[in-house]
Amino acid sequence: MTVWEHKEFSEHERVTFMRDESSGLLGIHAIHRLINGRSGGGIRFYPYPTTDAALTDVLRLSRAMTFKMILAGVPMGGAKMVIIGNPSQDKSPQLLETLGHFIDGFQGAYSAGPDVGTTGKDMAALSKITQYVAGTGEGSTAVPTAYGVFRGIKASVKHLLGRDDLNGLTVAVQGIGGVGERLSQHLHQAGANLIMADINETAVARIAQETDAQIVSTDEILFQKADILAPCALGGIINDDTIPKIQAKIICGGANNQIAEPRHNQILHQNGVLFAPDYVVNAGGVVSGTAEVGIIPQNEMQIRLDAIYDTTLKIFKLAEESSILPEEAAVALAEQRLKELI
Repeated sequence: MTVWEHKEFSEHERVTFMRDESSGLLGIHAIHRLINGRSGGGIRFYPYPTTDAALTDVLRLSRAMTFKMILAGVPMGGAKMVIIGNPSQDKSPQLLETLGHFIDGFQGAYSAGPDVGTTGKDMAALSKITQYVAGTGEGSTAVPTAYGVFRGIKASVKHLLGRDDLNGLTVAVQGIGGVGERLSQHLHQAGANLIMADINETAVARIAQETDAQIVSTDEILFQKADILAPCALGGIINDDTIPKIQAKIICGGANNQIAEPRHNQILHQNGVLFAPDYVVNAGGVVSGTAEVGIIPQNEMQIRLDAIYDTTLKIFKLAEESSILPEEAAVALAEQRLKELI
């Protein structure tokens, strides 16, 4: 099977397989769309079990990045890079140096940022090799991403429950990393009751104490009796096994590719669950990163972060009026805006 025959291939403009024996770099880079000659997306460092799993992820993520950029009002296309390996064991200064030269070779057609398995410190190391990198500060993308997800949750509650506040609502947060931690703080300050889980027991205990949250196991977090489920870990967690046990009526979180397969959107809808497309609500990091490198003006960053609320509501309204799923409405809106740009 060729890349063009892959089920996740969606007219991607460029797919590159990377291998450097001396540094141990092994990965795949995908550009879904170039807009104004530019694309952007994070670098994911993850121990994929197979090359096909890595290819599936990079194709899906890069496509979602295009939609994320367009719906957030950022004039560039989507891309993604996945590195196959364990970041705690395989990441090295030599590997990052090699990666920096690879990114620089695109001559601005691709700008990189942090993702799962990479950090602001890694981006700072890459910035010594190439200027085409953003998110060089620790937590720099997590802060705006969490705020955008919070705005998405408020829009979801407004649409489904007709409420402007979160006071007394229960939110189950899966994953208390950079985004999950900051999202939990926003939710706590807004008066929500929190349930949370993370594989890092020390981190989740600290945040739970700060936010008066209940801690449950990572195996149980998706199935809590909560009004809202906020997945903020890895993707693919909304699937045939988990959907029948989900009790929340709103799913809105920071993780990418939460839905395992497109058909699961329909099953959620049939179950009366409102799903906020993840690439819409978690676009805060993209907004911040592109402001950092001057693609959008710094003074417009907060306006665009706040606008995630309006975009989310617009998608829900379009879905309702057209009798389609929110995911389909988001794609339709993104493709309409994409045609206007290209």
